[in-house]
Amino acid sequence: MVKFDGSCYLRDPAVLAAPHYRRRRLRAAGASPPVSPVKLDRHFPEVFRAILVVPMVQSPTLTHKPASTDAHRGSLRRFLAYVRPYRRILVIAVSCGILRYLIPLALPWTIKVMVDEFFRAGSVRPHAHLHLLMIGLCALYALYAFTSYWRSYLAGLAGHRVIFDLRQALYLHVQRMSLSYFDQQKVGEVVSRMTTDIASAQNFVGAAFVSTIMDLACVLVIIALLLVMHLKLALVSLAVLPFYAWVSYVLQKRIRAKSRAMHRQLQEISGDLHEQFAGISTIQAFTHEDAEAREFYEQSEAYFDTVMSSVTLQSIALGVTGFLTAVGPILVLWCGAIEVWAGRLSVGSLMAFYGYLGLLFQPIQRLTELNLILANSMAAMDRIFDVFDTFPEVREQPQATELARVRGTLAFEDVSFRYPGREPVLTHLQLAIPAGTTVALVGPSGAGKTTLVKLLPRFYDVLEGRILIDGVDLRQVTLKSLREQIAIVSQEPILFSGTIAENLRYGKPDATDAELKAAAQAAFADTFIEQLPQGYQTQIGERGLRLSGGQKQRIAIARAFLKDAPIVILDEPTSALDAESEELVKQALNRLLHHRTALIIAHRLSTIEHADVVIVLDDGRITEQGRHEELLKRAGGLYRRYAEHQLTAQLLP
Repeated sequence: MVKFDGSCYLRDPAVLAAPHYRRRRLRAAGASPPVSPVKLDRHFPEVFRAILVVPMVQSPTLTHKPASTDAHRGSLRRFLAYVRPYRRILVIAVSCGILRYLIPLALPWTIKVMVDEFFRAGSVRPHAHLHLLMIGLCALYALYAFTSYWRSYLAGLAGHRVIFDLRQALYLHVQRMSLSYFDQQKVGEVVSRMTTDIASAQNFVGAAFVSTIMDLACVLVIIALLLVMHLKLALVSLAVLPFYAWVSYVLQKRIRAKSRAMHRQLQEISGDLHEQFAGISTIQAFTHEDAEAREFYEQSEAYFDTVMSSVTLQSIALGVTGFLTAVGPILVLWCGAIEVWAGRLSVGSLMAFYGYLGLLFQPIQRLTELNLILANSMAAMDRIFDVFDTFPEVREQPQATELARVRGTLAFEDVSFRYPGREPVLTHLQLAIPAGTTVALVGPSGAGKTTLVKLLPRFYDVLEGRILIDGVDLRQVTLKSLREQIAIVSQEPILFSGTIAENLRYGKPDATDAELKAAAQAAFADTFIEQLPQGYQTQIGERGLRLSGGQKQRIAIARAFLKDAPIVILDEPTSALDAESEELVKQALNRLLHHRTALIIAHRLSTIEHADVVIVLDDGRITEQGRHEELLKRAGGLYRRYAEHQLTAQLLP
């Protein structure tokens, strides 16, 4: 298993040199190339290297604990747990940012000195002092440029690293969810959580978190200067601050609620689009383009209305704060002019005070805008941690052990199962399968055949009873070691975009070219592969769309050969093939099943004639059991009725 923690990691150079697809598939297949800490030399100069060594602190990892552990923890607090490993980077980023915002404070004081000391009638200050003052100001702004760069770079680095860790943790969490989770979620909705919501949460670190601290520090320093310069004018200028706080308090909750609604609607749109484009041929075949377009328009219009409601609230907030920003300086100029007339304030001091006031309202205005960003980020965080608070129904026990290679003896003892909110699919099922036996599962749709084989790799857990493999309860072993014992060839084989070789190596990531060819030969796939323009390096397209059904099925069988698992599950592997392809696939399957325990789901009885045992399921129970020839002789039996429809009259007694 690939483990992500709070430090920056790169994988082994040999793996990095491989194609991106191969690295991605190897990780998904469970291969774990060694990891090593990233050196900071390419990121930082020597002056920062000793300070910014990222501590190897373990960031939040995925553990299957009860959801109540984090039920009362706020999303922000949980998000900050991912920020903690990068606190040193953020401290320096904030320090550079504070220095960057404080340097401009020298400009109003310089103006005051120039007006009151150099421009005053009868001034005796030498011009050289003015030149030195300007040179010093230029030096300060050179430092301003330096700190601006590091503030921006370090804040961006920390933000992207935090989001990298969070995205990987979310991916690992979703990857380990039970199939029941994906039964209830659209793929597009899950993808939206990992893209759109993650991007919104990133704004918190990159903008809101760092900038808020800097702006608060700047505001406090400027307020202190204003109070020192002129207490009365300072109190006048600060009179508008309570209104800023009131606007933020009133609008933040409403903006956050609108933001959550926007993310939810965008997730629904993403899910529907993914579903529609995946089935675009069906939409076109039934000429439902207009109906789908109308539905998309209605969804987009609802999303637009929600967005505009949020924009309205944000515009109100910006309008009110803009008014307050303008009113503050006007009041200061009004009262300041009176003070100058009364001789209690110099013109230079008033100009400096006004300059500082402008610098005061800039961060206050930014704080208001950042409050809006924070509201959107918090809504995204809530949705992200909603996923983290959803735990797999199938979990490993703390004391689960590794399952060594098994012989393949299976036992289903009093097994019952049903999907949430539905009638029982399996009821008190009893079944014993010796090692090396080929078992065919037959029955009408909904009888429980597919459910039965999905229970074996623990895609779902039994509600009652237990399943044993070589006498060991499946729930007492780790999921990884259990699933390593099982190879699955489905009715519609899942192939990934990439080359044929990369798809074959999904069964064995470290397989040599010779092993790939041997597996392809065993699956009768080598002939058509070698006829392709680039052979094993041919790109097959998304879901293998550039291959025929029979070709995809033979590649899936070759992949199963490479895995070399002692147990094989075949879910109607020939149902969608023509006669010629079916014959080739059947020959490949006969080789694959040799000396292995096999469970075959089939509607075509011709594919299971040579099975050791045929199990007939109906309404979640075993109604018939025996060899193919024996069941054909049972008058009135369900299997015989199937045979009457599918087998020739010569095969019937």
